[in-house]
Amino acid sequence: MTDTENFITDCIKAHIAVLGPVAALAIARKIPSLKIADNGDVLAITGDAQATLEELKNAYLSFAGEASQAIMRTLEAAHPELAHNA
Repeated sequence: MTDTENFITDCIKAHIAVLGPVAALAIARKIPSLKIADNGDVLAITGDAQATLEELKNAYLSFAGEASQAIMRTLEAAHPELAHNA
């Protein structure tokens, strides 16, 4: 898995912990370029992984607002190599 795929997996799993699996997975599965397992693992990304990450972030921010922003800040701190792209 690439760093971006790992970051997306971490993002989905963090949102599962906060929003619950039904909501978090439903939001992620609306991203056409993203295929994920029931546990939140990235199975495949078609196209640009960075664009997929941005689309996922925007979807979670739209749904969960402040909670999602807090999750993303925590993930960016844990993955500083991707923080400027996330």
